[in-house]
Amino acid sequence: MASASPPSSAQVTHFECTEPQLDGATVRLRYTARSGAGAVAEFTETIELPAPLDHVPATVRDAVLRLLSLAASLSYFKAFAPTALAVPGGLTDAERAFVTALIAGGMGEFAFVNGMPEVLSTEVRAPRLTPSAPAVPATPSEPRRLLVAVGGGKDSIVSIESLRGAGLEAGLFAVNTQPPMARTAEAAGLPLHEARRRIDPELFELNAAGAPNGHVPVTAVNSLVAVLTALGLGYDGVVFSNEAGSSYGNFEWAGRVINHQWSKSIEFERLLRASLPAGAPDYVSLLRPVNEIRIARRFATLTDYHPLFTSCNRAFRIHEPASPSWCGDCPKCRFIFLMLAPFLSRGALLEIFGGRDLFADEGQLTGFLELLGVEGLVKPFECVGEPDECRVALSLVRERDDWRGHPFLDRPEIAAVTAAGAEREAVFGWHAGEHFLSPRLEAVAREI
Repeated sequence: MASASPPSSAQVTHFECTEPQLDGATVRLRYTARSGAGAVAEFTETIELPAPLDHVPATVRDAVLRLLSLAASLSYFKAFAPTALAVPGGLTDAERAFVTALIAGGMGEFAFVNGMPEVLSTEVRAPRLTPSAPAVPATPSEPRRLLVAVGGGKDSIVSIESLRGAGLEAGLFAVNTQPPMARTAEAAGLPLHEARRRIDPELFELNAAGAPNGHVPVTAVNSLVAVLTALGLGYDGVVFSNEAGSSYGNFEWAGRVINHQWSKSIEFERLLRASLPAGAPDYVSLLRPVNEIRIARRFATLTDYHPLFTSCNRAFRIHEPASPSWCGDCPKCRFIFLMLAPFLSRGALLEIFGGRDLFADEGQLTGFLELLGVEGLVKPFECVGEPDECRVALSLVRERDDWRGHPFLDRPEIAAVTAAGAEREAVFGWHAGEHFLSPRLEAVAREI
């Protein structure tokens, strides 16, 4: 039903979410953009879960499905922004708080890029409902079977091996499995449970015609699909690998902190835990209390995975051919190169990147300076760590004999970047109290 040219916000009175539909293991999410004359555009998203949910208590299952419908709606809502978001079937107070916070935090980058600060205060129209299931307890549980989200990068690999080393039972989970994810599961020797998410192709037609487009909080969607998968397969814990730095924003704009990684932040983790019903699996991030540089130090020891992993997001494009490994010229590639450089030999690092020395590419100097937090530059819109840990990594590289005398380190702009001793201690430290880990999982994370 999408038109050849995108409808303007003046033509659309509101964007509507209807009740999700479940048929065995198939979830259908339906959305409509409406004007005074009726429907302007209609969308149906389909998600195929690895197992049916027929045996799951309806109050638990339906509550999670409704959260998923709200989270996934933003992929379509953005094409008609700014406009109101309507849920004719109603929302509980917790659901209203969930979607309101998801828009205000998770749509920050979209609003900035499109110059639409009003999107972050979108009106949510819905009758008030009484919840049918109690909220999940705030006290962390001790899950027995863990479903671990795998992204094909170093963070989830560190989580997998840390949990395995502690003797905990775990299975792996992915949405729309890509080769790095499959390679990780094969190397780990653990079952990989795959969900398939099919976005309505009419959305892409609207985007191609010029409708507003940009970043949405996709980790929120994947998190809820993981929770449903865990319910279907009998896992009582869902583990993601979002670390401390994901809570660190890019910059302030329109009175808010804009954070590309908001749906990986502790704020989102807290929000989702508060929104899930009692009876849902415990949702946590194992790496929440540690920084990327500490994770990189651990990953450097997991040499079996070095030829297999990639953290380059150009390997995971929706409409473009996947990169076989690393593009070698993006913020994520630069960040991983910098994080691993202190802990691997120069030769081993270059082998991961296909022989390419990113420090030697003068065209990437500004990109490295962005990571290092040089004045006048901002953290890129990517899943990268905090500037202070990048500065510490650089200081550690300077201490390695195999990088000594490298022209990159002698450049005036790089030579001017320093890291204080206190900064080094802080980035390798433990973020006490900034996590939701049970005592056993906390003990696992402390060993990283």
